[in-house]
Amino acid sequence: MKGRLRKMGLRRRGEAEDSRPAADSPDPPKKKKKKKKVAAAKKAPPASPSAPGDGSEGWQDGDRPPEHESTGPKALREIADEDLEKLLEAHREWIASKSAAGTRAELTKTNLREAYLQGAQLRGADLRETNLQKEELQNADLFLADLRDADMLEAMLQKANLKRAKLKGASLISARLEEADLSEANLEGADMREADLREATLESTCLTRANLRGANMFMVEATGLQMQQAQLQGADLKGANLAEADLQGARLTGAKLQGAELMDTNLKGADLLDVEGLTESQLDEAETDDTTIRPLEFH
Repeated sequence: MKGRLRKMGLRRRGEAEDSRPAADSPDPPKKKKKKKKVAAAKKAPPASPSAPGDGSEGWQDGDRPPEHESTGPKALREIADEDLEKLLEAHREWIASKSAAGTRAELTKTNLREAYLQGAQLRGADLRETNLQKEELQNADLFLADLRDADMLEAMLQKANLKRAKLKGASLISARLEEADLSEANLEGADMREADLREATLESTCLTRANLRGANMFMVEATGLQMQQAQLQGADLKGANLAEADLQGARLTGAKLQGAELMDTNLKGADLLDVEGLTESQLDEAETDDTTIRPLEFH
């Protein structure tokens, strides 16, 4: 009997041992290796995300350009002088090699107010929403540059090359643009109050809905200029060549037009009330209709 009980006890203990949960048994070697690999993967730092084409590819967190919160509506990036010089050098190489080498200057939303850019080679550069207030850009090459919504308050752009530049919505209040080349540039909706454009070239330039109140446009060369619905109150257009220009719906109240060339100039719907120096022969050469508001002395 005892022998049977012993056998039964042994049998029961054996059964109990066989029925223990697998967790009590040591993990197989493969599972241990797998756990170690997973743990190592968790320790690896995740790659920092960057939007394609935003210029941040390959940056580590500590290498990103510094930014500050401006008091205005836009946050502007700051750039050190030495970094700006490197960027401009790479841009010059990009131009010389026709984009085969170097890098295009990407200066969107950058504060360049204190930078020295006289004669700078910036053709094709991206300068959207950049702060260029009071910047010295005399003789700078900005051919085809993107300056949309840039702040160029009182910027000095005498003799600058702005041909075919994109300046839509830019602020050029009191900017100095004497003898600058703005041919075929897009300045739609630009704010150019009190800007100095004496002897500037504006051939086939777009100034639709631009604000040019009080601007000095003495002797500008503006054949084919697009200036529909522009604000030109008090502007100085003496001696300006506006042949074949489109000023439909423009407001020229109080503007000075002595000696201006108006051959085939579209003045339909234009407001010419109180203009100075306009003669009947000038007006006869222009295109007018019943919507043109003529000076009182012409009625």
